[in-house]
Amino acid sequence: MPGSKSRTRARGERRPSRAQREAELVSAAIEAAPSDVTDVCVVGGGAAGLVAAIVAAEEGASVVVLEAELECGRSILATGNGRCNFSTVRLDPRRYNDPEFVRATFGQRPLDDVLGFFRDCGLRWSLEDDRLYPLSRQAASVRNVLLARARRAGVQLACGRRLVALEPRDDGWRLRFEARWDAGRRGELRAQTVVLATGGTNSVGGGALTDDLGLERRPLSPALCPVACEDSPLSLLDGRRAQVDLSLVRDDDLLPCWHERGELLFRDYGISGIVTFDLSRRTRPGDWALVDLVPDHGASELRQIVGMDPEPGCLDGVLDPEVARLLERLARERWDPGAPQLGPAPRDDDVDWLVHLTKQLPLRITGLVAQKGAQVCQGGLQNRQFDPQSLRCETYPSLLACGEALDVDGDCGGLNLSWAWKSGLVAGRSAAEAARKAG
Repeated sequence: MPGSKSRTRARGERRPSRAQREAELVSAAIEAAPSDVTDVCVVGGGAAGLVAAIVAAEEGASVVVLEAELECGRSILATGNGRCNFSTVRLDPRRYNDPEFVRATFGQRPLDDVLGFFRDCGLRWSLEDDRLYPLSRQAASVRNVLLARARRAGVQLACGRRLVALEPRDDGWRLRFEARWDAGRRGELRAQTVVLATGGTNSVGGGALTDDLGLERRPLSPALCPVACEDSPLSLLDGRRAQVDLSLVRDDDLLPCWHERGELLFRDYGISGIVTFDLSRRTRPGDWALVDLVPDHGASELRQIVGMDPEPGCLDGVLDPEVARLLERLARERWDPGAPQLGPAPRDDDVDWLVHLTKQLPLRITGLVAQKGAQVCQGGLQNRQFDPQSLRCETYPSLLACGEALDVDGDCGGLNLSWAWKSGLVAGRSAAEAARKAG
């Protein structure tokens, strides 16, 4: 067929290697040298920073984004397993660590604000359960529409430049930065207003630069990650999944201090899955996780299913058979690692023990497994230093913060990105207003 060889060759072309791609990005970063003077400098080109920069520029301010990585928005690409669960219809401030601060920043209609912004970016989405995803199911779609809108607004994206000094001056701020491609190469710019939008382990809000300004911060720690548990027979269930009701019990409390329903994944080191990630924001070593493996069936119904004389496989109709087999063995052995009892202790018979372990399977928590991948960091600049409605710093009114730079984190399911978007909207408008007044 005419032209088939050329089409085959085109399909067979190799993508640039990682080294080639990095060289291209370095070249682009060198060419994108920022202005020496700007109205607003946004430190961090992630989710919150890009939104803040766009809004400030569309409000009439000149804007430079200083981003340590060679690309802006790179962290967005990993969200939602690459599909980017960018928001949720359950946008409830109570699902964050500082509900009152978040509520004040969110305002009356935070979801409408977020969706209105992305509609204007050209993004379209669909709903899965309570979660919102781009129609493409590709996180790159979210990043790309943000980058395109930032460029249309005239935002200067100065990538590969790490902030090394932040100094207040009578006429604003002096920012010094170091080029990623040359550790000895320094540059600086002056800005009337600065927005701190760095998050995660490289957060400016968690480092010496803000300490030098006298700002208080809570140390950074990983969250939304798997949880490690004491060695137990449950390690034999590695890879098995279950829809559970997971409760967190501390010390000898008679009631759980938290519980949530969702999918749990057993691992040889402990537990994972979305419900476990939410647990990781709240737990500490020594806590107990009690797993109700059949939350839709009560103990009395389970006793009817098990019968008076349990036989092998008696719970196969309601449990993963491998899970059921292990529970049967643990019930016969009267396995008891010493967890707190929520309700009466089981009687000394196989039925009671099997029902008890099915409804309150105990796991002793030893810590977090951040190396398996933490989705967010807890900690950051302490919120009481910032006005929640403008996100301006009380000590330095021309300094603002948004996203993970502040001490705000939420559960899985689009909450953390929603905070990034909405706090970026607020910070961007406030920064542009502050720059206008200063000018």
